[in-house]
Amino acid sequence: MEVSVLNCGTMRPRGARFLVPRMSASPCLCLLIEEADRLILVDSGLGTMDMEDPTGRLGFSNVLLNAERDPGLTALRQLRGRGLHPEQVTDIICTHLDRDHAGGLPDFPDARVHVLRPEHDHALDPPSRRERERYRRCHFAHGPRWEVHEGTSGEDWFGFNCIRNIEGLPSEVVLVPLPGHTLGHCGVAVRYGQGWLFHCGDSYYARAELAVGQKAPAGVRAFRSVAHLDRSCALRQLERIKGLLAAHGSEVATIASHDQAEYVKRFGRAP
Repeated sequence: MEVSVLNCGTMRPRGARFLVPRMSASPCLCLLIEEADRLILVDSGLGTMDMEDPTGRLGFSNVLLNAERDPGLTALRQLRGRGLHPEQVTDIICTHLDRDHAGGLPDFPDARVHVLRPEHDHALDPPSRRERERYRRCHFAHGPRWEVHEGTSGEDWFGFNCIRNIEGLPSEVVLVPLPGHTLGHCGVAVRYGQGWLFHCGDSYYARAELAVGQKAPAGVRAFRSVAHLDRSCALRQLERIKGLLAAHGSEVATIASHDQAEYVKRFGRAP
């Protein structure tokens, strides 16, 4: 089994280079898992149709988020560029269903889409205006093949409740509920080699947030208050991730969807 990091969309929020320099160019980091003759994605980033009409499909917020119109960044195009076929994507595991994570779902209509129950229910029937803006109906209009996961399996992953041994997924893939950013937000841990890669979704935005005993940059703190549905809950998850790295940093590496530093580390340049 091979695991790769893809950037499936870049947002360049207007004014961020002055207010939140660490988020001036925000990638959408996804995972590609290659197992035998099939492919699994963790998040799907922005999709082909989003690139054609970003404001129409991503909503009013895109006036500020300013998604870059580059079809070459879509998971669909990147897979083809690697000589892989979109039909090989059997499963997509979504950390959550915000526009910049679920936008690529229509490009893979036959894939099973794994989400936690609260995320599925809030995305398909948003109870608040705020959630109606973040979840885009156009991303689900094709009728995804939902695999909705209830609760946890009662098992433990480094002290986190988790969902293991999911039917149809490799045993090396573990879902870890991390509510806060959204109510059904989750992390996805993948065992490869001698360790784990833990995709934390939007649990943090900049590597600086993981520094023990230090405050996150002011701009990032301000952005949290806007982005997190339940800020206090999200911050509790962040503290748990810090604790995980303090205790098991030699076994677990983390990645977050929009971390510029992670992008530079992986690709050797700024997004």
